[in-house]
Amino acid sequence: MEDRLGWNRDTPLFAHAVTHLFALLPQLDELRLVQVLDFLARRGHGACRSPVGVHREAYELFTNAWPHVLPLVAHRAPGVRTGAAWVLRSIGCTDPAALDALRQRAAVEDDPTALVSQLLAVGRSVQDREWLRSWLDHPHPLVALAAARGVLVRGGAHPADGTAGRAVARGLAAAGKQRLPDVPWWPLGYEPDQRFAKRSAPYPHASAALVEATARHPRAELRCVAVLAAGARLRYWRDPAPELWETVAAGLDDEHEVASASVEVLADGGAAAAPYADRLVRHVERSGGAAVAGNAGLALRALVGMADDRAADWYAARLGRFWLNAPAPLPARWSPRLLPVFRPRLADDGGRPDTTTRILHTLAEWGPAAAPAAPELVALLDTPFARAAADALGAIGPAAATRQAPGRLAALVTAEPGPGRHPWHGGAQTAAWAYWRLTGDPEPALRVRGAAARAGLGQPVLRYLADLGPQAAPYADAVRPLLTCPGEWSRVGAAEAWWRITDDAAPAVAALLPELAPLAGHATTPLVLRTVRVLGAIGGPAGAALPVLREVTSSPRRYGSIPADEELHRAAGKALTAIAPARVRGTD
Repeated sequence: MEDRLGWNRDTPLFAHAVTHLFALLPQLDELRLVQVLDFLARRGHGACRSPVGVHREAYELFTNAWPHVLPLVAHRAPGVRTGAAWVLRSIGCTDPAALDALRQRAAVEDDPTALVSQLLAVGRSVQDREWLRSWLDHPHPLVALAAARGVLVRGGAHPADGTAGRAVARGLAAAGKQRLPDVPWWPLGYEPDQRFAKRSAPYPHASAALVEATARHPRAELRCVAVLAAGARLRYWRDPAPELWETVAAGLDDEHEVASASVEVLADGGAAAAPYADRLVRHVERSGGAAVAGNAGLALRALVGMADDRAADWYAARLGRFWLNAPAPLPARWSPRLLPVFRPRLADDGGRPDTTTRILHTLAEWGPAAAPAAPELVALLDTPFARAAADALGAIGPAAATRQAPGRLAALVTAEPGPGRHPWHGGAQTAAWAYWRLTGDPEPALRVRGAAARAGLGQPVLRYLADLGPQAAPYADAVRPLLTCPGEWSRVGAAEAWWRITDDAAPAVAALLPELAPLAGHATTPLVLRTVRVLGAIGGPAGAALPVLREVTSSPRRYGSIPADEELHRAAGKALTAIAPARVRGTD
């Protein structure tokens, strides 16, 4: 029947077959019950993911079928009891009658596998956190591990109690390479070490207990858990926790599996990981050096995040061979070492587009420090990289005003954009902005950007209008409606442009404040970061943002990854100083 049905759950035949299977449960012997429950658990897991559209019939069929399964929770055969619990867990059953039956059976259960299944099924209910805590000291390690999973997932670990962390350590140690079941048809689960490490992070004592119990374990996979748990804890909380960083760094001298986990944690460690740069460099050198080491890419990412100067030569060594993944900005002080490598790549027509794009982005971030590359940037104005090259020239400013640059930019401003496109599409606005930055003549920028602004939403590059400030006053009336337009990036861009053009802060602040909403969930985005910086630039009139900014700077929790949180914390601190300097000094 399974071969006949396949994996399609959205057909009348599937619904008809499943309906009869549930009805047949009381009539089946033990062997067939185990087989049918296994089938129903596997198919129920997928069928209950979505209640809408073509999935609705299967969803309702499974979620309403729990009364057929309930009598089997107390069946005489442990395999049937295991299967019944799996079905109830797979279909997401949280009915009080089903949960009561599972708890009552667990209290007298003598089969560890069935008990694990029952605890995992109950673990879907937030109300049973305290009940699950009573199982954390169970003598069977997998039973304790199942209880710990429910406690950690449902937020039931006590902040000052490490029992859950120790239960996870015991369970993982006993399981060895086998993993705690998560779905019935895949008993090995999916990366549970990382799951438990992440889930213990909000509970400092549980996380610390997990790290302590596994850091010096004889088995490498358990020492790897210690590194992962320490990393998850460091990404969640802001306190320095040098003992956890030491656990991560010690992994660099361990076996390959543990060392790889350590490099991965350090790669997202930002400036907080800087004290361990020397040990990271030694690890890469032992592994064959920056050009060939298997995890040198992650190590490079880590050193860039630390702003360690040794990363400059590593970056240059890898430029011609590997795709670079160093999201942190490269410091401008590296320009003398990297420009001799970047410039030939920009001049190479056969260069990789992704590398060229990354180089152009870096040159724009460096600004005047990238001035020696101006000839290569000008040469790219006739290529598909014209817009990014013009952006880099504009960021460099007057230092990029070579003999040819202004004329080439002016030509790009008036170049035909192609059929079906407006004149301000493509690189025209960027070229006009760059022309102004190089020459000081705003006329092309005002003309092109003014036309784009009056064309409405989606047409103007608002940051260029913001740069022009009061010179763009004739186009302020076109910017004002964009403060309430669809699209959060457009609203933030319009708010900054409006304020810089008119010096009227109130409408801009009103448009910016809602974009801080992700911070309430301890999350940040590039748009949130830009919003914080714009509010800081506005200064005193943005006083309504002070409570949110103070929460950001004082929170013990991080907002996103360590590098993102560090950048947000710096931006929020600067914004606080700019908005209320006297009050900020008074709190120091």
